[in-house]
Amino acid sequence: MLVKAHSRNLIVDEEEIVFATIDDGKGEGIVVSQAQIDRRKEEIYKPLEHYRIYRNAIVAGSVNPHYINPKQGLDRLQKLMDEYCGGASVNYMTNEKLLHIGLKKLAIMEEDLQSLAAEDIHELLRAWELKHRHRAAECVTQHTLFRKETRWPGYYYRGDAMKVDDENWHVLTVSRRDPKTGEYTMEKAPCYHLVADEK
Repeated sequence: MLVKAHSRNLIVDEEEIVFATIDDGKGEGIVVSQAQIDRRKEEIYKPLEHYRIYRNAIVAGSVNPHYINPKQGLDRLQKLMDEYCGGASVNYMTNEKLLHIGLKKLAIMEEDLQSLAAEDIHELLRAWELKHRHRAAECVTQHTLFRKETRWPGYYYRGDAMKVDDENWHVLTVSRRDPKTGEYTMEKAPCYHLVADEK
């Protein structure tokens, strides 16, 4: 079985995934060592390897003390965001205390994602989707915590800041996450309206 996806430059063979090289001139001066490629490959395929090692330790259904699967992780992330970051079960209401608790639980979950396992390539895709959703959830929580107001439509209410505050918060919020420490720096940026409101 050989599948070619030209838009992604990906060739899938039964045994391995091989990335085809296209020289479009955009990689001039970029050098990637074989060690970097090997590290990235090991990181990407870690959930498959983790499943292979611990797959026989399942105690009931899909419960395994050594790993979580992507479905379990996604359910956990959804519940966490719903309860602490203003989801439907709490009538879209949150506050500073709940957001801080949510961030602590997201940090614990990030540690648990190191034990993520994938049974096959499809679950590997879901595993990485979960990791990316987790990071997006962390960013949303940080932005919601930074913005000390209720901005509707923002689809949540800050119970500790129930009013729309255009004087201080009619701005964009910009964040940067330090990849080494995981710390966020937040700032305001001007919001320019290109189309005037109709009166």
